[in-house]
Amino acid sequence: MQRVALNDGATIAYHDLGSGPPVLLMHGFTGTARVDMGVFIDDLSRDYRVIAPDLRGYGASRPPNRSFPPDFYQRDAADMAQLLSRLAPGPTTVIGFSDGAESALLLAAQWPELIRATVAFGVCGIISPAMVESVQVWLPTDRWAIDRVERRREIVELHGEEQFAPMVEGWVRAAEVIAAAGGDVALNASRRITCPTLLINGDREVGNPLEDVRRLAAHIPDCRLEVVADSGHSIQRDQPAALLRIVRVFLTSLDAQ
Repeated sequence: MQRVALNDGATIAYHDLGSGPPVLLMHGFTGTARVDMGVFIDDLSRDYRVIAPDLRGYGASRPPNRSFPPDFYQRDAADMAQLLSRLAPGPTTVIGFSDGAESALLLAAQWPELIRATVAFGVCGIISPAMVESVQVWLPTDRWAIDRVERRREIVELHGEEQFAPMVEGWVRAAEVIAAAGGDVALNASRRITCPTLLINGDREVGNPLEDVRRLAAHIPDCRLEVVADSGHSIQRDQPAALLRIVRVFLTSLDAQ
């Protein structure tokens, strides 16, 4: 992986593979570029220049360790704007998953000169009270040694034992603050997205219910919504072939313009 230091001294490590129209990949909570977006790295790098960072505080993008201030979605978007400005690949298609998808939408809304198109999956633009209630069961984190053993092991292997509790607790507390302030993450900003946008949702998604995703799609001027059958939140794991097919069709339509 290559590395770049941002203006505040944080380090971003990133894969930069292939050639062709540039694509930026943004992973989700507790993930890395390879773990969450590996299916895109391997497939798209045959025809595109794929830029796939570990987001601030995750994986190889340390120090510093990951933190979750209430504006962490905006911070990740700003980090990626800096990365693209440094690399200067030209107008870029950003593909984001989960937390990375929320930040991808913010990136497109706030830095339209950098973004050619947006693909976001596992996203709905808000943190709802129901979502907060569902993640509060993650606490206390010492219960994970009993109830979520494999998931805990994955996080520790990727990010270190010292990050496990702060990462989980930090996300829950940030979600509580965001929800208490009205819940908006990218919903309102999405009205300012001018580039072609593709939203993708699994039909068995729980955290981002389809009615909320449809509302987000209605906010974005040039937006398509695709629903993937027999899939939950992590479409890249549940239905990777279907996800790649949908994204490939979208990218091909961009290339034909």
